[in-house]
Amino acid sequence: MPAGRSDLIRRLTIGSLCGQLIFVVAIAVAGAIEPGYSELRDAISFLGARNAERPWLFDTAVAIWGAAFIAAAVALSLDAPRTWRGQLGPALIGLTGIAQILAGFPFPADCRDTIDAGCEARELAGLVSWRHEAHSWAYIVGGDALLLSVFAMAWRFRGDSRWGRADLLALGAALLGLPIFALLFFVADGGIDGNYGLIQRLSLAAGAIWVAALAIGLLAIHGRPGDRAVRLVAWLRRFPIGRLAPEPAGDEPGSLAEDSARSHI
Repeated sequence: MPAGRSDLIRRLTIGSLCGQLIFVVAIAVAGAIEPGYSELRDAISFLGARNAERPWLFDTAVAIWGAAFIAAAVALSLDAPRTWRGQLGPALIGLTGIAQILAGFPFPADCRDTIDAGCEARELAGLVSWRHEAHSWAYIVGGDALLLSVFAMAWRFRGDSRWGRADLLALGAALLGLPIFALLFFVADGGIDGNYGLIQRLSLAAGAIWVAALAIGLLAIHGRPGDRAVRLVAWLRRFPIGRLAPEPAGDEPGSLAEDSARSHI
């Protein structure tokens, strides 16, 4: 792969990781200063509702987070063959990033049913705006796309020796993700005394870790010997299960021609 493309992939993945960190810090601050807000009970997007105290803080944070996912998707696309199999996973991750941005300032929630009196009644009566409805759909589409991306990336990794047996790791993560998302949509209690906020945060953390792991894998493959990501992945590969991880730069990878051919198997 040309050195210029590897440099671009590294910049995109570093930006993606930084964007995720900014999101976590900003949301923690926004939740701490929002009157009546509970991290255990309330959805994160309530911080950006029209009647929230500082919706701009959530809108900025979720836009950065969405951009972080899009940056990772572009980097994964550049690393993959130009085939349906190679581009499906990155496209789904990019769609997740777009959905996250749309769930912010373009489509904010009108009100917060666990905080604002009468909000749930307005929702049931259909007295909320189309943006409120679009907010929910953006969230659902983004979550579904991210879960499907795990299966798609498992398909993409198969046969690419640079990624080791990341196909098996991704498949395992996908199977683990199914019950995690099931908890969010079917078990979480969104009532006044519920735990929806906690379960949503666990689900979003799982998705963020997935994209961060992909970014670290890219940094290891396209890095230079001695880079932190290269050293981290090389250390992980010392363990038996670690041999499933990507093959970092300087760890005697196969030729790029062989890797490209295998990735099309």
